[in-house]
Amino acid sequence: MNRVTRFSIARPWTVIVGWIIIFLVSAAGAIQLDGALSAGGFTNPRAEALTTQADVEKAFGDQPNQIIVAVDSKTAQDAGSLAPLVTVLQDAGASTITGPSQNPKFLSADRKTAVIVAGFGGDNTAVQNKVPDLQRSLSGKIADASVYVTGQPALDYQLNVHSKEDATRAEMIVFPFLIVVLLLVFRSVVATLVPLLMAGTALAVASALGFVATRFTDISILYSNIVSMIGLAVAVDYSLFIIKRYRDELAAGKDAVAALETATKTAGRSVVFSGIAVAVALVALFIPNVMAFTSIALGGVLVTLVAIGLSVTVLPAGLKLLGGRINWGTIRLPSGRGRQDAAKGGRRTLAGGRRPALVGLLGVAAMLLAAVPVLSISLQSPVASATVLPSGDPAREGLTVIDRNIGHEGLFPIQIVVSAPAGTSTQDVAERVESLTASAKAKAGVAAVTSVTSTGASPAQVQAALGNPQTAAGFKGLWSEQNGRTTARILVDTVEGPDSVRAHELVKEFRADGEAAPAPFTVHVTGATAQGVDFDETLVGSIPLIAGLVVVLTFVMLAFAFRSFLLPLLALFFNSLVVLASLGLLTGLLSLGGSAPLNSVTPILLFAVMFGLSMDYMVIIMSRIVEAYRSGSDFHVAVTTGVRATRSMINSAAIIMVAVFVSFSSAQISIVREIGFGLAIAVILDALVVRMFIMPAILRAAGPRVLGRASAGHGSDVPREAAAVEAADLPTHDGAPAPESAGVR
Repeated sequence: MNRVTRFSIARPWTVIVGWIIIFLVSAAGAIQLDGALSAGGFTNPRAEALTTQADVEKAFGDQPNQIIVAVDSKTAQDAGSLAPLVTVLQDAGASTITGPSQNPKFLSADRKTAVIVAGFGGDNTAVQNKVPDLQRSLSGKIADASVYVTGQPALDYQLNVHSKEDATRAEMIVFPFLIVVLLLVFRSVVATLVPLLMAGTALAVASALGFVATRFTDISILYSNIVSMIGLAVAVDYSLFIIKRYRDELAAGKDAVAALETATKTAGRSVVFSGIAVAVALVALFIPNVMAFTSIALGGVLVTLVAIGLSVTVLPAGLKLLGGRINWGTIRLPSGRGRQDAAKGGRRTLAGGRRPALVGLLGVAAMLLAAVPVLSISLQSPVASATVLPSGDPAREGLTVIDRNIGHEGLFPIQIVVSAPAGTSTQDVAERVESLTASAKAKAGVAAVTSVTSTGASPAQVQAALGNPQTAAGFKGLWSEQNGRTTARILVDTVEGPDSVRAHELVKEFRADGEAAPAPFTVHVTGATAQGVDFDETLVGSIPLIAGLVVVLTFVMLAFAFRSFLLPLLALFFNSLVVLASLGLLTGLLSLGGSAPLNSVTPILLFAVMFGLSMDYMVIIMSRIVEAYRSGSDFHVAVTTGVRATRSMINSAAIIMVAVFVSFSSAQISIVREIGFGLAIAVILDALVVRMFIMPAILRAAGPRVLGRASAGHGSDVPREAAAVEAADLPTHDGAPAPESAGVR
């Protein structure tokens, strides 16, 4: 890093021109990213539901993509009035059409609401892209009727559309706010513009890298959201840390080059370490090996690494060229305000000074109290639901109309699939189906069960019917014989809907029943609800490995950086407090709003992101504490001055992060709202509670032994008084306060 930074300082124009070229090339790729991203990704392709679904498609000829058309009319509908819609679907490439003529359940009692299910083959993304054209073509085909295109391809398409809108809206909201906050922090127009340029460049380059990645694999639409969310936060904060230290050194009387060297050796090192910590934490999200998490991990890692690269190359180069002009456009404060704020801040950091252990314990107790709702947390991914979309969306509205006027029966059934090898008699298979059908009917929460024996036919009667070509046609879609292998399926509709908690429980119960099936039968469960269960179980099963990897790597990095073992343990403890408390508060707030259970993606993402981002504050504060202690300060004074020196910077960085995350809490997609709101809560708790109160109190109670080998060289650098003045951001030798000393508190 030192060599890279020295090169950037020595040849600033070379570095800046190089990055301008990279930015221009990246912009060309970034504008193509949205069209290359894929919706969905909330399934595990290796789990039982999807592998069984592939077998079902082969056995029964089901198409992999099912588009549902909902018709809500003021007049009664029949096959003739629905014919124009069927024609449009066939012209669009539908290979199977199922309407009220084939399934009477697809027509409401008053005949004013009808459902048509069209099966499409081919790639899922290609079918998704048909949705807007189908919506336009089908609308207006029936007078006095509203036509909605829904089903999984339509839900995925609309999710993609709203995700793009959410990312754009969040950026439009947050950039003006960032300008205001940075102006308050830096009191300089030029210093305000530099972090914004860094952030814009980071987003463009990371987006272009994402576009390149889509050439090799499927990338979820969540990639663009996480790039904006993480990229804005870290790029602006990293620039803030370095510029803040650079201006402090200028205010202390150093020339521009000396100030820049000090800033890059101190704040620059902390930024690199913090960024690597963020990237390492996000790397753990590759473990579940599902598209949504892989995309989130890739986006977060890439944009963080780009932000680090900018911080150690183009930022030092730019500051070298700007020199003292970084303060151009300075906004002056009333005389004496900076000094008064610094004094007040000093007293605040000494809160509970005589009893630091008590203050620390009270703070920990408060955080644990906030975490209590985690004990009753319920996780579930809404893969068989349109609730992730905003109200008024046509795909969501279509399912709402169907559920209100017809019911969800037949649209997203749980499928119990019974298979038997060649040589198994038809009657034996029918007996197994009869047993499973009876068991399913007896379970609470089951609305209807459809199988070859659900009408009351005995296994012998089923065998006779299958032997007659005319009666066997009635079992189409429920019984298949291919290459001697028999496959039968049982369709189960639930009372509360496919995305209810009870439906998820039923999938697990059916699987337990299937495991008890005697040889040679195999029983598997598939369907949209089963896919959701598999996804949730994949994530929950990955939690120990994700947490373990993040904890171990974080401990090793901190131990290496600070040459201490106790300090990394404290850091892990503080981070765990933040994650648990923020999850508890988020769970409690969602429960009050009736939005439980929590999306299964949220806690894992919150854990990984916050564990990484928390390192920013930990490293920045501890670096200043160690710096002051090595300069000769008493340990308690070093803690106080280190916290005081970074207080305004940490608070400012926290405000920036909260602004970014809150802007995403306005998203139309529920999961993005949850993540944005949860991260905002976590940052507030981390910056204002843990880093300003709990951490200093516990450090003071633990004493200098917490620093381990990091305390080597204590008192060997500069006089204690000089270190205390420098670290505390007190007035410089000319009597004028440093411009940042009255930053946002």
